[in-house]
Amino acid sequence: MNWLYFILIGAAAYWLLVTIVGVFSVRKMSDPDELLEPVNDPERLDDPHGISTWARAQEFSLDSQFDFAGLVGAGGIKMAVEGWYSPARKCFLMHYHAADKFYYEFVSGLEGEYSLNSCCSADSLSLPFPPGIFTQAFEGMSLDELLREHEKTLVFFRQRFGVEPVAPDRSLRNLVLDALKAQMAYVRGQPLWHLKIAWWHLVRRRLLKNKSVIEQIESLDRSQ
Repeated sequence: MNWLYFILIGAAAYWLLVTIVGVFSVRKMSDPDELLEPVNDPERLDDPHGISTWARAQEFSLDSQFDFAGLVGAGGIKMAVEGWYSPARKCFLMHYHAADKFYYEFVSGLEGEYSLNSCCSADSLSLPFPPGIFTQAFEGMSLDELLREHEKTLVFFRQRFGVEPVAPDRSLRNLVLDALKAQMAYVRGQPLWHLKIAWWHLVRRRLLKNKSVIEQIESLDRSQ
C-alpha cells in the first residue's frame, strides 16, 4: 500500500503545483502591456524549423516580432513571438519559441467579433477562451496540414454562420494585448477559477486535443 500512498501524494502535489503556477500566470497576464517587448537579441529569432521559409513560400509577410515575458517559473526565459500576415487569406501565422520548444498557430478574425485559432500544440487549450473565440489544437500537425484544417473550418463558418474573415483593424501588438486581457478577464470571471486551473490544464486540455471546432460545435448540437 505504500506505493499507492506515494502515488496519491505525488499526484496531489503535482495538481497543487499546476494550480499555483496557473494562478500566478493568469494574474501576470491580466496586465500584459509591459510583457510584450522589442526583441533585443536577434539570435533569439533564429528559425531552425524553417517556418519563415514556409511562410514566405505561402505569401505570408513578416508583420511583427516581440519578446513575451509572461512565462511564470521559466527562470527568466522569454518567449520570442513572430507574426506573419497574409492579406489574401486575411490570416496571421503566429510563431512562438522559447529555448528548444516552439509552436505555431493560424489566427483569423471573423465578422461579428469572432475569431478562429488553429494551433499545433495542446498547450493553447490550457485556459478557456471567451465566447466567440474558437480554438482547435492538433498536436504536432505540420504547417500544411494545420492550414488545411484552419481553412476547412473557415468554410464551415461561412456555410453555417455566414461569416467571413476580416482584415485586422489595429496593430498585431494591440490585437495580442486585447486578446490576452479578454481571455484573462473571462478566466477570472469564472466561479472558483483558482480551483479550476489544474482541471483546465490537466483534463480539459486533453479532452479537446485533436478535436476540431467543427466536431466541438456538432457535439454541442447533439447534446441540446
